[in-house]
Amino acid sequence: MRITEKKYIIVKDRVEIYRDFALNLLYYIHKYYIDRESLSIDQDIYNHYSWCFKKVCDEFLEEGLNFINNKELKEYFYTYYYHQFYTANSNQDTSLIYFERFWKSIFEIDKQRNKNLINILIEIYNIYDKSISQEKNILEIV
Repeated sequence: MRITEKKYIIVKDRVEIYRDFALNLLYYIHKYYIDRESLSIDQDIYNHYSWCFKKVCDEFLEEGLNFINNKELKEYFYTYYYHQFYTANSNQDTSLIYFERFWKSIFEIDKQRNKNLINILIEIYNIYDKSISQEKNILEIV
């Protein structure tokens, strides 16, 4: 039995939009983060994150792109930032530069060779795409 890898069609223009969303969310989270003591309770963390997510969604809505009702997208980023930023160990890098480099590397489709990063891109692309294309999923298996 031979296992074949799936091939995906990824629309470059969408990748750029999705990258911009991820980076804008990162920038808001960092800009409006006070300190660990102020956001130590899960409800406060969620409120901070939700405010940042809504702010980014509102900006994209002005461009005709509606991400606000994509609960899976909101949950994806919340889970990521909850563990990697809000509740990260004190020895873990939570700098803006670290996360900026990470998200830019995910969305660099022209240079992408790391299989793990490609899998993250495919996963998040598919989640984003639910907002863009309700009738037809642009991420097609070929």
